[in-house]
Amino acid sequence: MSIDVPIFYAPPEAVGGDVIPLPKAEGHHAVKVLRLRRGDLVVVVDGLGNAFRGELTIGSGKDLRSVTVRQKMRGWGEPLVKLTLAAGLSKGSKFDTVVQKATELGANRIVPLITEKSMVKMDDPARAASRQKRLEKVALSAIKQCRRSLRPEIPLPVPLDRFLEQTDSNSLNLVFDVSARPGTALARVVDQEARRACALVGPESGFSTDEVNRAVEAGFRPVSLGSRVLRAETAGPVVCALIMAFLGELN
Repeated sequence: MSIDVPIFYAPPEAVGGDVIPLPKAEGHHAVKVLRLRRGDLVVVVDGLGNAFRGELTIGSGKDLRSVTVRQKMRGWGEPLVKLTLAAGLSKGSKFDTVVQKATELGANRIVPLITEKSMVKMDDPARAASRQKRLEKVALSAIKQCRRSLRPEIPLPVPLDRFLEQTDSNSLNLVFDVSARPGTALARVVDQEARRACALVGPESGFSTDEVNRAVEAGFRPVSLGSRVLRAETAGPVVCALIMAFLGELN
């Protein structure tokens, strides 16, 4: 399908029939910003891995903008590799960048971690829920930009130890550590047949030695990113790109 075909989002509860009503903001963008006309080809994604190809319909009212479905596609734009990025929370909008870029690179789950050196605390449940919704909006915008149909799962922030309790032993589990010894580059430890991977990346100040040791005990392999120290908002996306490249998703 041509990359020129515009992509819009409709919530899962709005899809299922032959006609998908577009949310007000999406309909406005289609008609007022992109200047699309009745009958133009578009794609609608529901964030759950489904995409719907069809023609735009424009009614007489401002909110009567919908898509007549011609084809349903499952897993449209999705990688074969299921990648989880678990990254230490960063200050300000830095974690927004991590979510945006990890989504573009194909991560299907992005877990905000609370670590020993995290400068961001999530003691207030209301604040945590508000930030989660903001990150979901960032991811939603990113899947439309990069032409995916699945919005990554973004749970509420979780302490590192609780996350390690859920380790999948059948996954390629990697912890990226600035103090990892030479010779532990990703190329030396990656299993190129893996179809599930989980990457641990620390916050601004990285993981403590004790946290890395606990990750290793849980089944994670320590990996070095070389001699340069990357910013937290850089490290997460770099890790995603490296893993996806080694597993053949960026060919």
